[in-house]
Amino acid sequence: MGIGLNGFNSGLQDTYSALLGGTGNSASGASTLLTDYASIKNGSYGKMMKAYYAKTAEEEGTASKSSSKDKETDGATASAARKMYETASGMNSLDYSEENLDGLYDSVSAFVKDYNTMIKNASNSKIDSVKAQADAINDMTYSNYKLLARVGITMNSDRTLSIDEDTFKKVNSKTGATNVPTLKTLFQGYGSYADKITDKMSKLYRTAGEGEEVTSAKAKYAGSAGSYTPAEKTDDTDETKQAPGSSRTAKDAASATAASALYKSIEKMGAMQIDNDNKDNIFDAFTSFVKDYNSLMKNALESVNSNVIHQADYLRNLVNGNKSAFARMGVTINGDNTLSIDEDKFKDSDMSNVKDLFSGAYSFAEKMTDRVNQIYKYATQGDTLADQTYTSQGAYNASGTGSVIDTTM
Repeated sequence: MGIGLNGFNSGLQDTYSALLGGTGNSASGASTLLTDYASIKNGSYGKMMKAYYAKTAEEEGTASKSSSKDKETDGATASAARKMYETASGMNSLDYSEENLDGLYDSVSAFVKDYNTMIKNASNSKIDSVKAQADAINDMTYSNYKLLARVGITMNSDRTLSIDEDTFKKVNSKTGATNVPTLKTLFQGYGSYADKITDKMSKLYRTAGEGEEVTSAKAKYAGSAGSYTPAEKTDDTDETKQAPGSSRTAKDAASATAASALYKSIEKMGAMQIDNDNKDNIFDAFTSFVKDYNSLMKNALESVNSNVIHQADYLRNLVNGNKSAFARMGVTINGDNTLSIDEDKFKDSDMSNVKDLFSGAYSFAEKMTDRVNQIYKYATQGDTLADQTYTSQGAYNASGTGSVIDTTM
């Protein structure tokens, strides 16, 4: 059974028509095709495409500049926040005795001065998130205005503070009372106004300095304050006689020492050269990190201080939240909340996985250092990890750091 010639010609004509113009007007389709061919041949089509892509590139460049602007840093505010952090954290260790009222006035005056520099820079920042931090800091200060007024510190309309020496140093003529008790409430101990300012400055620094590696010495205020010794425990908080989580005020020497060691390990990782050419040194440092993390978790989760246990739970959740990232580098989260590391898998992995965890603002390491610092503060009832592990030039400070830093940078 064959196909007739007329049928063949008809089919060919239909195919030709479809190629030129589809099922619609074949003449119109052919005209369009020939017009396109002519524009390609004479070069006008090429010119049109060049103009189109040039415009697209310009638009992308503008978008890139806009994105870059969104990520700009505020060096003045970051510097002021860092200075304020150091001043505020140092208020805890002052001599709060009536005999040292003059010395206290000098220290609080320095606090006011650094606060004013910080709040002026933050309030006038071009970065909206920095301004938002300034608003939060101002609100927190306002919530303490009554106590501040008692010691002669007033809030001004431009958000700055002023201090009156006479009010600060006044002595009640009848009772002989001074402002020292109020000063201790404001500036000494965990949860005080100065302590809250310290935490606010850490957040403000990260916001103003976004993009810097805040886990390295360039940006991080805190490193290691050394080991916390049992001699610092008070007589009424003998943790050896208390059940885990039975107290909120007991000092915990073991957890404090472990937190200090882990803090150093994280800081070291943040300051290292993390690339595929440095795998042996990275593995050694990461092994120390794993060892110190395991030590802290074992001690903190058995602490007599319930606040330490809660902070350890947050830290454990942070690590579990990065389970996939750890798995890519041969690190396993065990059932007892500890970590284990497979050397072969670790060294076969791309070190960019490690760098992503330990470098940059809002990184895993940045969040972890904040949480470890909280554990240390609860375990010591107010102390902070206030001495830098690394110098401002990026050199490693090995004095008194112990076996944690035995690996080579």
